[in-house]
Amino acid sequence: MQFNAAQRSVYGSRMMDALEREERESAETEITHAKFLVWHGKGRKAMERIKALDAQLLTRTGYEYSTLSEHLRHIWYYLRNNSPTLVNYGARHRKGLPISSSIAESAVNQVVSHRMAKKRQMRWTDQGAHCLVQVRVAVLNGELSPHCISALELAASRHSQSIGPASPNLHWSPNRINRDMLAESWGA
Repeated sequence: MQFNAAQRSVYGSRMMDALEREERESAETEITHAKFLVWHGKGRKAMERIKALDAQLLTRTGYEYSTLSEHLRHIWYYLRNNSPTLVNYGARHRKGLPISSSIAESAVNQVVSHRMAKKRQMRWTDQGAHCLVQVRVAVLNGELSPHCISALELAASRHSQSIGPASPNLHWSPNRINRDMLAESWGA
């Protein structure tokens, strides 16, 4: 997000240079407090702080053209769109829960990129990898548990016309064909 960029732009713009030292520190403190609120899952309160800081600085001439104004608006729009889904990282951290999925994402990226390499004999197609990932996500979400699989098998046995081949002759099996050809050639 752009909290760090907003904090840097407090000291990096000509308009902000004209402000007193206390005013600049006050603006930086407000941005830091808003960042703290986001970390603790309080997006609405962070939006209020960002909007109040923006309104306070808007009274200054030239502020609306500054990079700080742009950064604060980007932060505000991000919070407006995502505040209902913000995670309370502070609570997760205190409980000892993971606050990042980067380790798992890195492992997945490594495995998938290894399988998707062009010079691999057992290379995955894009469509095959996508389908495999969808099944894996369903398993991890509990949407494809052994109970669900047995329910699907039961439904398939009851409705064999809608799931599976329409007749046994349409299902091609190389072993059956080879066995039938061998039986004919041996005269059985």
